[in-house]
Amino acid sequence: MDSTSPLALIFTGGARPHHSIAQDLGTPQLVIAADSGWSHARAFGYVPQFLVGDLDSISADDLAEAHSLDTEIVQHSIDKDLTDTEIAVQLAHSLKYERIHVLSGGGDRFDHLVAMLHSLVAHTEEVAITAHVGQSFVYFVTPKQRFHTTCAPHTTVSLIPLGGPARGVRSEGLKWNLSRETLHSFASRGVSNCTTADSFALSLRTGVLAVFITQLTGETP
Repeated sequence: MDSTSPLALIFTGGARPHHSIAQDLGTPQLVIAADSGWSHARAFGYVPQFLVGDLDSISADDLAEAHSLDTEIVQHSIDKDLTDTEIAVQLAHSLKYERIHVLSGGGDRFDHLVAMLHSLVAHTEEVAITAHVGQSFVYFVTPKQRFHTTCAPHTTVSLIPLGGPARGVRSEGLKWNLSRETLHSFASRGVSNCTTADSFALSLRTGVLAVFITQLTGETP
């Protein structure tokens, strides 16, 4: 996806995203807060154009601020079928954004985190969707195009299949490269690989891979 196409940032609720990721966010044309993600967006210096969700976790002060700043507030029933994050992603998609980046601090609700990662896969055919989860940058890699990115040598990379096995996986630039191999959903084989140079590449024949890129504190060559 063209990196010059408009970017939408979505701030989720829960734990605050790590401050170190701020330099990686680029310049968004759209910012959406999912419920208590409002406070995280404001901490990063953004005024969201939209606040969405059932608004069961946003503070009264933050909600009042959203009203005062003329943010468009789209409140949903608490008895809804979608998470607040998925509602935000659907909104960005409906507004024709082709690049969507979701920011989650990870942590406090593991069930929400697992559901979020799986729900994002549903949009990978139509948009370029990425995420920060804690201090990890997450890409979703599909068979439609070869994946390539730059990063520092000795960066930790984990390859997690979502929704079923990833078949025909090939990699270049990792310590333990794969050659037309299968990564299974109910196994941990793809966890904690690492880069050997300043970039690496992946491709696969079928399935979806969540690629977690994490520069661990104290990590050494």
